Amino acid sequence: MATRLDRFRARMAEMKVPAALVTEPLNVGYLTGFSGSACALLVAAGGGVFITDSRYTSQAQRECAPIPVVTATGSGTYHEAILAQAQRLAVRDVAVEADYLSVTEYDRLKDKLKGLVLKPVPDLVDALRRVKDEDEINTIRVACGLADRGFEYLLTILKPGVTEREVAADLEHFLKRSGADKEGFDTIVASGERSAMPHGRASDRALREGDFITFDFGARVNGYNSDITRTVVLGRASDRQREVYAVVLEAQLAGLAAIRAGASGKAVDAVARDLIARRGYGENFGHGLGHGLGRKVHDHRALTPHEDVTLEAGMVITVEPGVYVEGWGGVRIEDDVLVTDTGCEILTHATKELIEI
Repeated sequence: MATRLDRFRARMAEMKVPAALVTEPLNVGYLTGFSGSACALLVAAGGGVFITDSRYTSQAQRECAPIPVVTATGSGTYHEAILAQAQRLAVRDVAVEADYLSVTEYDRLKDKLKGLVLKPVPDLVDALRRVKDEDEINTIRVACGLADRGFEYLLTILKPGVTEREVAADLEHFLKRSGADKEGFDTIVASGERSAMPHGRASDRALREGDFITFDFGARVNGYNSDITRTVVLGRASDRQREVYAVVLEAQLAGLAAIRAGASGKAVDAVARDLIARRGYGENFGHGLGHGLGRKVHDHRALTPHEDVTLEAGMVITVEPGVYVEGWGGVRIEDDVLVTDTGCEILTHATKELIEI
């Protein structure tokens, strides 16, 4: 963890930021290893301090070593502790996380931290999180392996009459029994005409013969997520279902083949998007091709037609084209991949053949 703090201090030096106050738990956890929710991290060139309350003191001392831990007490709680530590570290100008503070929260900090000059800085920590280190990648591998096992399990429980909600609950229970801390996000199970809803959360609709069923789910392990999507047919696939599935799979494979360090995320998106358009379904693919993955499921922008991102080795991103036909159904196929200098390594390995159950 010290290396992450070192990288953060180097970033602060580049931005000419003498001190930074990190309060978003995802970012505090990234920099320190803390897994709780009540925290503040004050970092300066000459040192740093972790601030929490009595509920987390022992936990923080175990997880954040060798960073000094201070327990906030009294009516002023964190604000008094932050001011005292800023004085101890002899800092006055302090960067704060522009991406995570509402106007109300920022105004409250300014009011409570009188004497400090707060400067909202976008991407203060998030910019570092985009490229994963070896520990992060290994943890995501474990989460992806659980997602693969989850899909295999799904294939054993699908039958007409079972509701989407029952399938989602059973899957989430399986993931936790298998070692996940929790599901990565609200599990999507969308069947029949509902499979045309890209974010169709599980409902009380019962599965029926002939349905497309789209599953989008993930496992969270030690604060990191996987995110996989597969679409199957309950029963025998129609010619139209086979056609649409083949288009989406072809687009996904083309997108995967275009990924490498230095590539334009916008250009990679266009490879898959243009193929879908040439096959006659351009109007039916509205979302981006993929996003960054890590401590957040949508960790950063990656593959989108609206904003260009240069891919870097060490990024973990999703590749998830889809075709959605209102009133009929849809298909999405999604894998998690590690960007490398020469291409990408696919981290999710569940079969992508059209499965008829």
